[in-house]
Amino acid sequence: MKKIFIIFIALLISLNTAVANEKFEFRYNVHDNLPKKWVTEFNNIMDVLQEVLPIQDNMNDYLKSSGMDIYAWKSTKNPFPKVKKNMKGSCICGDGSTRWMQLEIPSEELAKKYIHRYSVIAHEYFHVYQITLSENKLSDRDSPKWLTEGGAKVFEEMYVNQYYGKDSLKNDLKRTEMWSKKVLKKPSLYEKHKTSNKRGMDDNYTGSAFMVLVLVNELEKNNISEQQAFQLVFSDFWIERAKHRKWEKAFEKTFEMSTEEFYEKLGKYKRGRLKKILPSKNLKIQDIFS
Repeated sequence: MKKIFIIFIALLISLNTAVANEKFEFRYNVHDNLPKKWVTEFNNIMDVLQEVLPIQDNMNDYLKSSGMDIYAWKSTKNPFPKVKKNMKGSCICGDGSTRWMQLEIPSEELAKKYIHRYSVIAHEYFHVYQITLSENKLSDRDSPKWLTEGGAKVFEEMYVNQYYGKDSLKNDLKRTEMWSKKVLKKPSLYEKHKTSNKRGMDDNYTGSAFMVLVLVNELEKNNISEQQAFQLVFSDFWIERAKHRKWEKAFEKTFEMSTEEFYEKLGKYKRGRLKKILPSKNLKIQDIFS
């Protein structure tokens, strides 16, 4: 009898381990108009991201029960009209009953080999990660756009720098036509898409990325490591976000400063002084999420 009981316990442990290690289900719908090279890289990137940022951890019930479809295609008329209507662009989209990831890859990016053709995969995946940790609190009414999009922008740039040796983040931040001084003077505008979507205010979320990098730099001043600071911004804030009705409370709990205090610190930074806020070249995403 004792032997049977031990076997039963062992089976339970084995079953629980299998469930814990089971990957969240992403269903790939990749159109055949995409080059084989892109498809190969897409699969590789998804494998890395699911290893480093496992979606099954802290999964909210909405996504856990249904998995997620990914639709990818080279820019053309929507090639999946029977599945989803009016699909355009890249996003984590929803229709009120389900969510999906869509990746419309512009022909120009493929022809000219722009790194965004790959970084967009990491960007949209990171939004799924934010959704899972925050229990779906990513809309303008729930969380600040600059933390949502700025975080995804910084993460995607760190990814392509690590795996492709491309440093687009520094170049984007140097281009003053891509983001406005309002980041420093009126940062609250960047809490919502509708107040920061004019051309030159936050193109490619560059202004939002600057705010995220300043936040990381301010956290490092509290004698914590760079990777710990990024972990607070990339993960801990979103976990805390799930616990509170207002994002400002989650911000204060996570970073031990109010949004007003942070905006005051932000206003003292200069657009051209990037060296002290850019991520270290040797910092790997695995260091942050280990």
